[in-house]
Order: sequence, then structure tokens, then C-alpha cells
Amino acid sequence: MSDIDDLVRRTTAFVTTVADKVSGMAGKVFVISAFVCGVSFYLGLEALSGGIETVWIILGIFFGAIALGGPLVALWRVGSARRHLSDIQREVRALAEQSGDPSNTVVETIIVGDPTSDPNAGSALVLSRQMGGFQTSFGGDLANAPHLAEATKAVAVFPFQILVTIGITTVFGFLALVFLVALAL
Repeated sequence: MSDIDDLVRRTTAFVTTVADKVSGMAGKVFVISAFVCGVSFYLGLEALSGGIETVWIILGIFFGAIALGGPLVALWRVGSARRHLSDIQREVRALAEQSGDPSNTVVETIIVGDPTSDPNAGSALVLSRQMGGFQTSFGGDLANAPHLAEATKAVAVFPFQILVTIGITTVFGFLALVFLVALAL
């Protein structure tokens, strides 16, 4: 039982670490994106007039909502994992007990190496890749662990959500420069 308790403790610590890293990164991306998109939207309103201004308002709101929605959804989904940490502990314990020997369980695949020896061990991309591999390794077994499955899915799709936000924010930043030049002329 000691092996299972240790495994549950380590997995819970890992999920908490991932949630903290993802939340921190999503928060920073949200603030930067909100600033860039907001400034660009305002400059577009000042620089454009007539029918194109209406188009800008519609497109700006649509793409701004997508850009700001990605980090917010990531924060919500990862926050859900933290809110259901006790359920995740029960699910990991059940999966470890079901697999027989906890030292051979697939749960071991998500435990991150020592960040002092490997500088990439704690990066969001590596954590996301590990959580994605963890989800596919269990296959149908995660059907009996809905909170654990949701936590792994939230972290696995996080890079895509942030990549979309960064892409749209970059376009907004470029447009802000165009609008500044238009206002200067």
C-alpha cells in the first residue's frame, strides 16, 4: 500500500505543479493579449471611418473574443482540475490498485524529472506532451476516471489554445502599427 500512497502523492503533486504552471502562463498571455488587442481595436476605431469601421468593429470583436477566450478557457479547465484534486486522488488510487504492481503502472509516465538536472523538464510544452501521452496510455481505463481524463485533456490542448491566442494577438499587434501609421499621415 505504501507504493500506491506514494504514487498517489506524487501524481497529485504533479497535477498541482502542472496546474500552477499552466495557470501562470495563461494569465500572463491573457493580460498581454488583452492589452495588445485593446490598443489595436481602439487605434482601428480612430484610424478607420465609414463602412470599413463597421467591418473592423465586427472582426475586431470576433477575433478579440477568440484571442482572449483561449487563455480564459485554459484557466477554467485547469482550475477545474485543482478543484477536483481529491477526486483525482481517488481515481489515481483506483487505477493503481487495478493495475496490480504500482511500480509498473502507467501513472509513472507523467511524473516529471528533476528540473535542476533537466531545464526543459518543467516546461509547459513538455508537461503537455507528458499529459497527452498519459491520456493515450490509459485508453479506455480513463473512462472510469473522468476528472483525471479532463485534467489530462485540459493540459494536452493548452499549447494549441495559447498558440491560437498568440497568433491572433500578433496580427492585432501588426494592425496596431498600420493604424498608427495611418493616424500619423
